[in-house]
Amino acid sequence: MRLLVIGGSGLVGTNIVEEAEAADIDVHATYHTTQRDHTGIQLDKTDPEQTATVIEDLEPDAVVDTAAFHAVDDCETARERAWRVNATGTRNAAVAADEVGAHFVYLSTDYVFPGNPTETPYVEDNPVSPLNYYAETKYAGERAARIADEATVLRTSVVYGLANENFVTWVFGELESGNEMQIVDDQVSTTTYAPDLARACVEVARGGDTGLYHAAGPVAQSRFEFTRQLAEVCGYDPTHVTPITTEEFGQEAPRPADGSLDSSRLYETIDYRFREPATAFEEMRERRAN
Repeated sequence: MRLLVIGGSGLVGTNIVEEAEAADIDVHATYHTTQRDHTGIQLDKTDPEQTATVIEDLEPDAVVDTAAFHAVDDCETARERAWRVNATGTRNAAVAADEVGAHFVYLSTDYVFPGNPTETPYVEDNPVSPLNYYAETKYAGERAARIADEATVLRTSVVYGLANENFVTWVFGELESGNEMQIVDDQVSTTTYAPDLARACVEVARGGDTGLYHAAGPVAQSRFEFTRQLAEVCGYDPTHVTPITTEEFGQEAPRPADGSLDSSRLYETIDYRFREPATAFEEMRERRAN
């Protein structure tokens, strides 16, 4: 099997490459601006001709598209860029993948839901209602992904790990510096360990599982609860983490109050359950110590 990872220099992309290599899959990865040891192909997926050329030349059996404009607040003001990357760019990749008969796997977000706590955890059949422009563009990406005859959409939530900068690596830096952190306590989600999401991407690509799946962790908790638990498990002083409301914190784009996802359909399909944060934190602690 030959696998192409678009956005291979990012957190999820890096983990997918590692997972694929461990499974003896012929994996190739692209980068846009930041090249890493495992990314040998430069690609701007908003360029349809370049995207088509890369995929036609490689002729992969599956393409996993992880490349996105993730800055949620910036998407409110940089709307043209957000749409170009998250919607149009995804369409370019899906069309090119379909031209070579490749299975197209696209990563979306829990933010496509309105975040009503009385409705959670959301299942795949629940109606979407994006609260911000980032979510609008990602939902447009979901629709674009389905251009490919063989397409899989994986909705995930607050992905964390050690392979690249993200919320958790920032928290570790603050904890090591002994800084006080105010973390919102009224935004709930099913946080997702990047190696688990990577495994899911590889499994659905290898198994040819198509359709829509939620691909998030099994525990719903607030950002504050998540951060406090990280500090406790990894041996830091949890009192440095204090709660703050979303209104007090102030964010440009509205966020769902509760975007928890039910990922049981995916777990059953790939016969693997994502790890709870405490277990993932223990693994990260060991990796950072070595």
